[in-house]
Amino acid sequence: MEQQPIPLTEQPRAEPEIIPPGAPVDFRLRARTSADTRARGRIYVARLGPVGSAVLFLAIGFLAVFALFLLLGAVLISLAVIGVLTIGAILGGLAR
Repeated sequence: MEQQPIPLTEQPRAEPEIIPPGAPVDFRLRARTSADTRARGRIYVARLGPVGSAVLFLAIGFLAVFALFLLLGAVLISLAVIGVLTIGAILGGLAR
């Protein structure tokens, strides 16, 4: 039996445009289509150098230390609350 190709339900609207690095691009001359109605922006990705990597690791370290202090503070406050509730329960039991 010969298999029939399954037709695509939706054809691609346009082929992706591949622009080589360093090529001049004039976006004003591009034709606007219905696929281009969404807001577009360019994303630039740069390699981090040694200084940028050090700054990034320092920032991550500071955030980790801050999170640790925040967690330890919450633990200390919860221990104080548990202590007060325990003492209140003991005094309430003795007062009965």
